[in-house]
Amino acid sequence: MINISGTAFHWDELIEKVSISGKGKNILKQLENSSKMYHYRSFKDLESTIHIRELIMEAASKLNDSHASFAVFRETRANDRYWSITGQGGIRLKQGVKPSAAIRDIYKNGDQYAFECATAMIMVYYYAALEYLGTETFNNYFTNLYLYSWNTDADLRLKNDTVKEPIPGDIVYFNNPDHLKPQWQGENAVFLGDNLYYGHGLGILSAEEMIRQLNILGESSEQDAYMIDMVVTPSFDHLIALKNEYRRSGRTPTNRVIVYESIYHHNQTSISYSYYLSLVSMVNAGTIKITINGTLD
Repeated sequence: MINISGTAFHWDELIEKVSISGKGKNILKQLENSSKMYHYRSFKDLESTIHIRELIMEAASKLNDSHASFAVFRETRANDRYWSITGQGGIRLKQGVKPSAAIRDIYKNGDQYAFECATAMIMVYYYAALEYLGTETFNNYFTNLYLYSWNTDADLRLKNDTVKEPIPGDIVYFNNPDHLKPQWQGENAVFLGDNLYYGHGLGILSAEEMIRQLNILGESSEQDAYMIDMVVTPSFDHLIALKNEYRRSGRTPTNRVIVYESIYHHNQTSISYSYYLSLVSMVNAGTIKITINGTLD
């Protein structure tokens, strides 16, 4: 269901008020048919959100075609022209390198890269943000990139929501509780529509095939993998605001405050965003201390 500035709208009204592509119309239809209410401030914001979702889908397909490999943290690789690898298996932007150039290189020279699936999801969102915002705006806001698990620049502003019906562009998680190989304890995947999902290391598969592959690779024997009722998205409203603000002023507002979240290193490959948040919560509460190889960079 779709709500614009406090008013619910249906398909016949919506299709006359927004200008979107054929793929965008499929996304609009799924938003309108969803049991969840999606709120937008204006029809323009609805158009922009659908456009960003399309860019996420395209970014996922392009990463799938890039020849980048799946790897656990200790085997992380990246093009050393743009990135350095930390002791924890994170991929850190080198000083003097433009963030846009480094993100584009992942897609251009994917055979030089290897990383795990949560990191891949963040790469997809960064690439989509770059395509939406443009090079100059992206470089202005997304500085000092560090690609590691679900760690992100604060301006991506990930959101976690309970949803049974994912919308194309959402990230879902296939949980594999009965696994013997830790790297296949689950798979983060971008929903592409038409029951297709992109999961790094598995490719573009149907939900049924994704589950079957996790059962095989994880050496599961008693309990099937399954998709949890939780999705992750970037803050569409915030990305729209960044683009609008930069377009108006041509620069970062002088009173802008940048807050970078702490980096929580861990040794859990292929974890969901909700599990990552629970680890962060436990660290903040002093319940556990998470690190990798006993070192923090």
